[in-house]
Amino acid sequence: DNLEFEYNSAIIKASSFPSLDELAEVLLKKPEYRLLIAGHTDNAGKKQYNMELSKNRSLAVKNYLASNGVEEKRIESKWFGDTKPIATNTT
Repeated sequence: DNLEFEYNSAIIKASSFPSLDELAEVLLKKPEYRLLIAGHTDNAGKKQYNMELSKNRSLAVKNYLASNGVEEKRIESKWFGDTKPIATNTT
């Protein structure tokens, strides 16, 4: 709920850093933990663009966590564009 990106971008908003920093701390304290990051978008725009945006966003989160000391091999990143909605597109 605390992860937001700049509009139409893979740039993580600064307001999301505290939550990501907290997640990185948990992962550093629990080396047996693994993380799956799943990137999604709404259904506005072209499918290929949405797929690329969800890819870039999920990789941005992975890179952020890695830059905070979490081993990349512990983080799996997947992206789905608008193909697997996790919520309605009414909001």
